[in-house]
Amino acid sequence: MALLSRLGQVLKTDLSRDSRQKNRSNEEADKDLLHYMKQRRTIKSLGKKVLYSSDSLSDLIKEAVHCCPSALNSQSVRVIILTDKAHFKFWDMVKSVQAKNLPEHIVESAHMKIDQCMKAYGTVLFFEDLEVVRQLQKLKPLQAAEFTVWSEQTSGMAQFAVWTALSSAGLGAALHHYNPAIDLETTAMFDLPASWHMKAQLVFGSIQKSAAEKFVEDDETLFRVYHDI
Repeated sequence: MALLSRLGQVLKTDLSRDSRQKNRSNEEADKDLLHYMKQRRTIKSLGKKVLYSSDSLSDLIKEAVHCCPSALNSQSVRVIILTDKAHFKFWDMVKSVQAKNLPEHIVESAHMKIDQCMKAYGTVLFFEDLEVVRQLQKLKPLQAAEFTVWSEQTSGMAQFAVWTALSSAGLGAALHHYNPAIDLETTAMFDLPASWHMKAQLVFGSIQKSAAEKFVEDDETLFRVYHDI
């Protein structure tokens, strides 16, 4: 519960500064991590009706990433948080890249998805610093081949943690993968080190339309439990 406590403190700090937001009820405060994991869904219809400040949400995202494990404590995750004009300009860039690279007959439908992203409040860009991975490969040569896999796992955990943290704040989000088509333009836009390798884009904002019910595979298919073998 330490994770929820730390994330909750970030949000409470902002609530004390923001008179527009009321304190959470006791029922809300008692909800546990599993509740927010279940609440985390892909929300495609997002808006900008967010009561928390951008600074508070940035702190929440940072705290979620800090709480994540990584192989040998590599801390190879790198994150860019975009709101306001930066959020809009990033997705406008993605739209421009698509206009140049996609067949003409699908550009319009592709741009509709980008327009949907633009309507959201912000975006979290996830990267892995490959220089960190390379240094670990040199340090542990017998495990060198594994570090690429572990890097992917590290990024996935960070993405899930941030997504769940945003869900705990009552926000929706959707994960996108427009990379590698936008890698060069992203590096140029933010003047990034060449070692930063993009993994995903998490768009977040107010929930304008809830997600539909999803199919969940039965436990007999997914799990095996042994008490002795």
